[in-house]
Amino acid sequence: MSFDLPFLVINLERSIDRWTSIDEQATAHGISVERVPAVDGNAIPPAEWRDFSARKFALFHGRRPMGAEYGCYMSHIRALEQVVERDLPYAVILEDDASFLPDTTVRLASLIESGFHFDVVKLFNHRVKGFISKHKTAAGDDVGRCVHGPMCSSMGYLVTSNGARRLLRSLKPMFLPYDIALERGWDGGAEIYLTRNPIIQPSGIAISTMGDYRATKYPRIMRIPTALFRGQDYVARTIYAFRG
Repeated sequence: MSFDLPFLVINLERSIDRWTSIDEQATAHGISVERVPAVDGNAIPPAEWRDFSARKFALFHGRRPMGAEYGCYMSHIRALEQVVERDLPYAVILEDDASFLPDTTVRLASLIESGFHFDVVKLFNHRVKGFISKHKTAAGDDVGRCVHGPMCSSMGYLVTSNGARRLLRSLKPMFLPYDIALERGWDGGAEIYLTRNPIIQPSGIAISTMGDYRATKYPRIMRIPTALFRGQDYVARTIYAFRG
């Protein structure tokens, strides 16, 4: 099956095994993938991080940022910039630990052809709770939003050109990890959805290269602003889920 939808895969230069794995899988599914060189956040001193708010990250996320988080965030920004620069009507942005299901291309085509308006549709989430359906595709996918979150994972999503523009306006400066920031359509005016059932899945390669989050957390008393921010975000998420 030939499939013309662009698939942009974020991949570190040294992660040759990951690129080989996803490229081989893509070929087997009739998909042509394009490599987006990932930003190696661990190779950039924090003092040189651009478009990053250390103060807001501390207040709203309650811990020290990790180099890999910064690299992940800026790699997705790089991929979104490609969508805008090339004026791609639709594109799939993937991390290199993603893999395809037998019906991935059929379901993506059905989603695009359904006429449903969206900026972003997340294709995989670690948890889906309080799902509210907004649309059903001919391939049987329920598309909607969740009352509860974060759902986590930025492993893969379908994005429109206008959606990429909206995200680029709202996602800088960085003050949250990318998987959390991506879901916050209520903050940047983007129409963000997910499918109830995943359209892609994790590969057999180790999923995370981030490191140990626990060691970066601030003491509880310093995380009071974080708790307040998350409470406000929860209310905003609930309103957003019912509104769309």
